[in-house]
Amino acid sequence: MRMRVTAFQLALAAGAIVLIAGTLLFAPVRAATSLDWHACPEDAATECASLTVPVDWSHPDGGTIDIAVARKSTRSEDRIGTLIELPGGPGTSGVDTLLHGDRFSPDLHARFDIVSFDPRGVKRSHPLRCDAGLSAWPNLLPDAGGSIDDVHSYARRLADSCRRDTGALLDHLDSASVARDVDALRHALGEHKITLYGRSYGTMAGQAYAELFPDHLRAMVIDSVDDHSLDGPAFLAAEARAGRDTFGEFVSWCDRDTACSLHGTDIRARYTALFDRAERGALRDPQHPDRPLAALVLSRNVTARLYQPEWPALADDLRTLGDQPQQPNLPFPQPEPTGTPAVMSELIACSDWSFDIPDQARWQQLWADQNTNAGTLRAHFAWAAGSLCSGWPTPPANPPHLPRAAGAPPILVMNSIHDPATPYEWATAVTSHLPGAVLLTYDGWGHGVYGRNPCTTTTGDRYLIHLTLPPTGTHCAV
Repeated sequence: MRMRVTAFQLALAAGAIVLIAGTLLFAPVRAATSLDWHACPEDAATECASLTVPVDWSHPDGGTIDIAVARKSTRSEDRIGTLIELPGGPGTSGVDTLLHGDRFSPDLHARFDIVSFDPRGVKRSHPLRCDAGLSAWPNLLPDAGGSIDDVHSYARRLADSCRRDTGALLDHLDSASVARDVDALRHALGEHKITLYGRSYGTMAGQAYAELFPDHLRAMVIDSVDDHSLDGPAFLAAEARAGRDTFGEFVSWCDRDTACSLHGTDIRARYTALFDRAERGALRDPQHPDRPLAALVLSRNVTARLYQPEWPALADDLRTLGDQPQQPNLPFPQPEPTGTPAVMSELIACSDWSFDIPDQARWQQLWADQNTNAGTLRAHFAWAAGSLCSGWPTPPANPPHLPRAAGAPPILVMNSIHDPATPYEWATAVTSHLPGAVLLTYDGWGHGVYGRNPCTTTTGDRYLIHLTLPPTGTHCAV
């Protein structure tokens, strides 16, 4: 029989839970704790366990969920401690990442136990469940007949179904709750201090951890950073500018490189024509020819190709779509091919971000701003999150605010100059907000910097192992 140690029991072992200045603080655990590790079914070389945590950390004696955890241990006598990876997405499984090949160097594996987890609401950790009948998104394009009232109505119906099928966890998917789960994991691992690496949306939980538990943080890398100080319009505008910048970099490459299958053509005009066809429902999904390819899905798919980036594949995608014969228009709504609501990332984002769109006029204005900021791309995938979250019936549990990380050790921030998802301007802002933080700039393209090349990897390893930050203003060339 396996024994679980709940995070609530850990807190009780430590003593009282206190409320200071409206922020829930948990006293450190003094008693030794442990997890029941066993070989993961998918890979015997990786260990798996589960940790029970409260659904609502402000009421830790209420309901609980199990958080799935995975670990790759080191046997080195030079072991430093535990390095916990904070999964991104939102909605990424950290257990899967560890099982199927993590991004960390052999040097880090030799010095740390590498641990990751499925965040609350994700895959093995009480996954978010909603009515599959709501897989058809509302029309999110004001210029194509979309109505913000319809979007808000859909958001309320979706929230009702998710609350019915998921339970109270729906209101506690925020990054601050994930950070508290991470500290419960630290307790269970028996570590006084932990080392953290967060990429993309994982940087949200990382910043929350530095704010809530600075005394238990040994070191932290936040790679491709979210700026949680932004309001809704600023968030949408920055994301759109990132899309314009990175799509422009793709176009520039295609103009100068004959390896591009669209070399010598007007790529911007081609994309504009495709977006217009998608708005009318006249573009087909190559993977599902009986379904339309929605305009925002087209934009999202293009942005996804900019993550690595995969420029040759993106050129081939646009060429294939442009070569489609003219098709009759298909009406809205346009269902996602998965048959289930493809909104996990949007719903988790609603727990951390605020978007105030009260009426059609404001939505139309923001759409015009989105088109201007995104340029040829017309929109960023963040538009869907902003629109849906503006109608979410409960306010974010972890609303935007400036980071308050007093007492945390100096943090290493990493970002590429041309990032399609977390703009470089966010990295510079977050670095300025965190005392002692240093920004490492990758002078290239894509989302995610650690592991890009020897410079980024060595710089990250030197900090994580030896606590040696690079000089301010350090750049890694492409």
